[in-house]
Amino acid sequence: MTLEGHVPDLWHPAREWERGAEDIIDVWRFELDVQEHDWAILTPDETRSARRIVVAEKGGRKASARANLRRILARYIDTPPEDVSFVYGEHGKPMLAEQDEPQFNLSDSGTKGLVAVSRGVRIGVDIEHARGNRSFTGIADRFFAQSESDALRALPSESRPAAFYRAWTRKEAYLKAWGTGLTFASNRFTLDYVGEGPGTLLTTEMPNDDVSRWHFRDVALGQDYKGAICFEGPDRPIRWWTV
Repeated sequence: MTLEGHVPDLWHPAREWERGAEDIIDVWRFELDVQEHDWAILTPDETRSARRIVVAEKGGRKASARANLRRILARYIDTPPEDVSFVYGEHGKPMLAEQDEPQFNLSDSGTKGLVAVSRGVRIGVDIEHARGNRSFTGIADRFFAQSESDALRALPSESRPAAFYRAWTRKEAYLKAWGTGLTFASNRFTLDYVGEGPGTLLTTEMPNDDVSRWHFRDVALGQDYKGAICFEGPDRPIRWWTV
């Protein structure tokens, strides 16, 4: 049983980054390896939040994710990372405090993190540490729409892990683009996720939404991690960066 593994050579080092056209989407990947200078750019609230985590290693990873987010956004708004200021939506989604653009989203899992940055459109990103020993059909029965769960069960057992993570990361990215938190259940919309294409939104109960407005792209991270982004249409070019 495999989760698929080859990572195309599409990631570019952060030192090559230049400001792109307005319709460009940038996706950033990084390791969650906290350094002393990471703590130095966090706010007191961010520091307290990370240090409250009982397992110190997990707290360090949370601090690293936030520090990387600050450094990435600082590029776009021409300010030092420690001066990036956030406000929070009704369900906790962070946004820049003093300007509407760029829009962004952060996700982390295990030892890796992702940030997606866009202008003019909402965007969501999700990364998951892919493990092959999970009850994929059982989780799908609980969190997927019935048709999605049925589609997973119809696959050969060796194909289910990769398909499950394609569905899971795309669904999480859609919810994060909306910023609903846990207030909108993941079984209230359906995705096309079987096969190697980018997938589409088939149905949704999200108020005032239109399935044709959303695009999905999987993020190439190798065998152990799976990721996806979701953004409003029309389709856009994507650049891939490694911190």
